[in-house]
Amino acid sequence: MFAKEDTVLSPDNIYGKSILPDIVTSRDIVKRRRISLDAFDQQDEKLQQAYVYWQSKRRGGLLPAREDIDIVDLRPLIGKIHLVDVSSGDPAQFHFRVFGSSVRESISNVFRNQLVGECTSQALKQSVIEDYTSVIFTGVSSYHQIVALIEYVKYSYSRLVLPLADDGRRVTLLMVCINKREFSDLAI
Repeated sequence: MFAKEDTVLSPDNIYGKSILPDIVTSRDIVKRRRISLDAFDQQDEKLQQAYVYWQSKRRGGLLPAREDIDIVDLRPLIGKIHLVDVSSGDPAQFHFRVFGSSVRESISNVFRNQLVGECTSQALKQSVIEDYTSVIFTGVSSYHQIVALIEYVKYSYSRLVLPLADDGRRVTLLMVCINKREFSDLAI
């Protein structure tokens, strides 16, 4: 793509304002695979412990509420947990209330105190919306292995998404647990 003839180009605006963001975000790649909750990888033992803990907080088949979760009980994952407010029902309005402090800073800057819809990486935004929406609609946790290339930076991690519901039924918050790791068979 080329800038229009009447567009003034500068070092900050090489291809024109409307073209540069599309070119940059079109290079982003997110590869993920969903893994059965019965098949946690040995390297994701802490995620499995979080899942078992979350299961123990369910009463009568209902989803646990935020008040049921004591962060002290999840000590091994402190700094690797995000809390995402999904009460609006609109995926673009999902809001990261807490973003784990141990998660790589450059990716945390993509989402910290932001709405999912404000993510500048289209590939990342699309994958997050798909995965989070699936958990919200089904009320079933999800476990993924993910490799992403965002703004030329590689990320590789496992992710567990746990639904929380104030009334036990309607998901209002997601607890997202991250474990940084490499996958030899999932490459970018």
